[in-house]
Amino acid sequence: MSTPGPRIDLNLLRTFLVVYRAGSITAAAPLLGLSQPTVTAQVRALESETGRELFTRLPRGVEPTPYAHELAGRVAVALDALTSATGDGGDQAAPVHLAGPAELLSLH
Repeated sequence: MSTPGPRIDLNLLRTFLVVYRAGSITAAAPLLGLSQPTVTAQVRALESETGRELFTRLPRGVEPTPYAHELAGRVAVALDALTSATGDGGDQAAPVHLAGPAELLSLH
């Protein structure tokens, strides 16, 4: 019986795959409905979890490392199948983010 590998958050893998396909963190952010700093933080978190650098940062975008190419090849089919099965595809409306004073946004 084999020992299971490390558990990695599927959201981090999804973010990675969108960045990988988009070629830039900035381009991936609106596709994910997240801010650019959040996408950057998620990529860094995945790099920390895997112990490997995923992208070389360039002036315009990112270049996947050899490990990123390998990881994308291993996870793309499964993540695409999950996205398809859950209906979480590109045909949904973009998320709406609300911000404001807590006293106006909280339920009392």
